[in-house]
Amino acid sequence: MATLENIRQKKNILAIVIGGALLAFIIEVGIEALGRQIGNSDIAKVGSEKIDIMSFQHRVELASQAEQNNNNQIDPAQRQQEVLDEMINEILLNKEYEAVGIGVSNDELSQLMIGDQPLPQMQQFAQQMGMESPKQLYELITNPDKFGVPREQVNQLKVLWNRQQEQLVDGLKFFKLQTLLAGAIKANDLDRAQLAEEGAVTDYVTFVKKDYASIPSEKYDEAITDKELRAEYNKRKPLFAIDEELRSIHYIRVDITPSEADLAAATAIADRAFVALQKGHGIDSVRVMGTVNADSIITTLAEAKSDVKDFLTAAAVGEVKRLDPQGNRHVMYKLMNKNVSLDSVNIELVMVPGNKATQDSVLAQLNAGKTVADLEASVKGIQGQPAQWLRVAAFADSIKNRLAAAGTGYIVLAPQAEGATLAKVIEKKAPKTFFTYAEVSYEAYASQDTQDAARLSLQNFLNSVKNAQEFEEKAAEAGFNALSAEVTPTTAQLGMNPYTRSGIRDTRKAIKWAFDNTPGAVSPIFSDNKDVLVAVALDAVYSGDYLPLGYKQLHDYLNTLAINTLKGEDLVKEYTGKASDLNGYATLMGVQVDSTQVVFAQDNIQKIGNEPSLVGMIATAKPGVLVGPVKGENGVYVFKVERQEKEERVPGVDELNQRYAQTRGNVANPNMITRILAKSTKVKKNIQQFF
Repeated sequence: MATLENIRQKKNILAIVIGGALLAFIIEVGIEALGRQIGNSDIAKVGSEKIDIMSFQHRVELASQAEQNNNNQIDPAQRQQEVLDEMINEILLNKEYEAVGIGVSNDELSQLMIGDQPLPQMQQFAQQMGMESPKQLYELITNPDKFGVPREQVNQLKVLWNRQQEQLVDGLKFFKLQTLLAGAIKANDLDRAQLAEEGAVTDYVTFVKKDYASIPSEKYDEAITDKELRAEYNKRKPLFAIDEELRSIHYIRVDITPSEADLAAATAIADRAFVALQKGHGIDSVRVMGTVNADSIITTLAEAKSDVKDFLTAAAVGEVKRLDPQGNRHVMYKLMNKNVSLDSVNIELVMVPGNKATQDSVLAQLNAGKTVADLEASVKGIQGQPAQWLRVAAFADSIKNRLAAAGTGYIVLAPQAEGATLAKVIEKKAPKTFFTYAEVSYEAYASQDTQDAARLSLQNFLNSVKNAQEFEEKAAEAGFNALSAEVTPTTAQLGMNPYTRSGIRDTRKAIKWAFDNTPGAVSPIFSDNKDVLVAVALDAVYSGDYLPLGYKQLHDYLNTLAINTLKGEDLVKEYTGKASDLNGYATLMGVQVDSTQVVFAQDNIQKIGNEPSLVGMIATAKPGVLVGPVKGENGVYVFKVERQEKEERVPGVDELNQRYAQTRGNVANPNMITRILAKSTKVKKNIQQFF
């Protein structure tokens, strides 16, 4: 009976059921509307398998729901892209699982989900649902009648359980694939011998370097023809492969920030709030101002924010402090109370329905030694909660006083005419000094006049340019910065940083515009991000399997390589035979002699950079013999191997196997597996058609 009533009263179960039902309704309506609009087309195709828009939108809604409690919610377009990538990876992986025979048995799954030692995430999931264990939660879902719970009440719990199961199955399959792949990539005797040899010798080298960047490039410009560029292109062509169409754009970003007049107006409002806070007894005099944020906060000194600790330590009750403006934000504090109070209690609560006579009877029986479970048979509706620590500093004084005075028995904590809360204090933490203070803040914002002026300025510029070339050329003169970028159909935001995966929020429409127009076009203003205005000009379109030679950044890169080749040839001719030692070559080159250490296994040389061909030359050079001038990727070098040191310790098999796994076996990492699978299967994304 105790378990039954506990389950019936669990508020989080009801919240999940109601929330899940509402989500299902929203998803259904939204998908139907979208389906009618675009005819249930496919948003992606992976090999011969399609991802339809309805399934995709359903997953997006679920992801959105999961983020509702996250303060740092991502851009909707970024979420859409991440969800689509997840769905594509699932298809790729499922095909691979089927091909190699990877699966998860029912027994295996049962042990991990509801066995004697379930996975920690399953235990946590069960407790979040208000149950003691995954096994108990599974019993409720599969046999609600046993617990006296209506079947419809557990339907959403079943959905959540099935989702946990799916995630667990996917995780297990992927772990097995990783293990299988890692196990297949093993070093043999020849591999180990090669690794040992590559790392066995360290060359101590002195050198001089004439950097290509120190030589003017102008005189070589006319010598570089398409033939030279094509030769450099063909040498490196695999590096220029692209998976999606690429469009080069320039865009202008105008941040909507407060003007000087806006900042002055904000200061005036903060001045009035400061006066009101000084004169008033509390913070109501500030709250009536409406636009100012005013909060009452109770804290200990140890837990107080760093910028308020000194104030709380030194201030008298009623004292007010105003901080220097932090950017556009004004902050002030007022100490309203300081007192010693009960901090936290470990407390057991019992909810008792009924009138005062029933409440008194239950209280007396509990204090006489009966348990909550004992009383359930005779008093319907009693609900006990396990002992838990509660922070009571912010409770009403009447509640705190009862808890502070409580002995070892049960007390009436919150009496009412019908129903009461009984409490038994298990343990009390020592009283602490608590500070009650007001935090009043006001942040300057851009007024409508400021917003209108920013929009008008950008619009006037757009009206003055006829094409993308003028957009780029005239932006600086008009006071704007035209930023260059490349976008694909799946780029979620303008200005996307590949490391932080963040850019300008709500700019997907501007990217879509670039794919709906032809080179030379200039966009209208986009303002979906209320804090930023954006305008775009489309420069060029690049499609196919590889970036073409005409792609500007690629053309410039290859031109630099071709010029460096000519510089290297000229420098080698200029210096060869003109000196007999490093000091002589250093004088000729106008540089200093330097030293470094080289191991054959490395490409990047300390103090020199990435020069794989130079590593090879050093590895085959005889100690004490001057070598050069020789041409490298980044400069011309003259070097001498001063000495070689051979590692006396012979690496063991395990160490060599580990080196092999680190250098050759990285294909078993999660990102590499999905990249390899994607390369072997044609993947087409159509997200730009819908969003």
